[in-house]
Amino acid sequence: MKYKIFMALAILCLGFSSCEKKLDELNIDPNNPTAVDLQLMLPEVLVQAVFNAGTNQNRIAGMIVQQFRGIDAQQLQYYNYVIGEDVINAYWGTGLYTGALRSCQVIIDQATEEGAPFYSGVAKIIMANQLGIATSIFGDMPFNEALKGNDNLKPAYDSQESVYASVQRLLDEGIAEIAETGYVGGDLIYDGDIEKWRATARALKARYLMHTINRNSGAATAALTQLNGAFAEADQPNFTFDVSVTANWSLAKFGIDRPSTLMFHEEFAARLSGDPRLAAYATFDGTFWQFFGDGLRWAQSNATVPLISYVEVKFLEAEALARTGGDASSALAEAIQASFDLVGVEEAGYVASASDLSGLDAEGVIEQIMTEAYKSYYGFNFHESWTNWRRTGYPALSPVPGNTNGFNPSGAIPQRLLYPESEGSTNSANVEAAKARQGGALLDATLWAFE
Repeated sequence: MKYKIFMALAILCLGFSSCEKKLDELNIDPNNPTAVDLQLMLPEVLVQAVFNAGTNQNRIAGMIVQQFRGIDAQQLQYYNYVIGEDVINAYWGTGLYTGALRSCQVIIDQATEEGAPFYSGVAKIIMANQLGIATSIFGDMPFNEALKGNDNLKPAYDSQESVYASVQRLLDEGIAEIAETGYVGGDLIYDGDIEKWRATARALKARYLMHTINRNSGAATAALTQLNGAFAEADQPNFTFDVSVTANWSLAKFGIDRPSTLMFHEEFAARLSGDPRLAAYATFDGTFWQFFGDGLRWAQSNATVPLISYVEVKFLEAEALARTGGDASSALAEAIQASFDLVGVEEAGYVASASDLSGLDAEGVIEQIMTEAYKSYYGFNFHESWTNWRRTGYPALSPVPGNTNGFNPSGAIPQRLLYPESEGSTNSANVEAAKARQGGALLDATLWAFE
């Protein structure tokens, strides 16, 4: 598959914390280039961004919102809220700071220097998305002083409010900046179509506006404006993985590498009783509901996974309409239908019933939208199911009983993940300041956006 070649070349540069400095140290030699082509760097960023959606932090989110149940090894600990500082080291490092975020910054810097705004525009859109997901997981985090390599190894932590503002700024810049100028390949999602990238950025703006709706009374109205320019179902930003074990979808990779440690939650299966999507999500082996197996939509090595889905676009629209006094029923019906389309099953009359909002008060409408989003986001959008629950309280969930511990002293359903131990050992002063601002920043500390 083409992206494996692209990634191998890109990682030669992007694996370093200060890529430009390392390359500058090389002697000029025609066989040792001083920069990697933008068309070779962009695929690595796109792959990492989508791959992250099925890695450890998102599987944990799936356990927290009780779509998964951990039954053995670390997964059992995570399910029981024993989620320590060692758990997220890999995501924070290789998935995020020396991964997607750093790679985006390298592209932005090089594309700006070379006059190639297509690449800098896309990189800002991807950076914004990865940053938005990360701040929804951790709260305060480094950004304005981060990504500088050896120039600043101990960046200060920005407030979550500031990080969300940076997300919106980056998306605005990406929309304004992206142009066909300089594009020579490497876009594995839209092959250089700038209008589709702009539409994706507008959908992401709506997502992160709705993240902050508890803090921003105008978020729903602003989100509707952005959604008017979002992509159509046929233009969803999809990435298709490969069947090989070195290039496959991260959720399938986990099913292969760690069998019988993580299961589809039986209570989630019960919620889906009578829902045709259950057969595409999981299979019952007589003892457990298995998330991994032949024919299951989100367990395939070569799964097609959206960066952001049309399903989510329509759920965002439904919620924003409901919160601004509009009729959400049509948008809700389209959202649920899009979910059935995404997993490839017939809806068999489900959509009309599930999108009927008659007789519900305003709060009941929000609960119905969030409950249907919860069912529809399984497999690829765990972080948004967790975010929806934290900011609305829906669907109704109860904490796993009897699992109070030092990471989660109240025993409540976790609201965040802990900062990684790697930060505590290398950037301790800034980590401790961020913890103090967030009430100790344990698992049960509510984040600013979701208060």
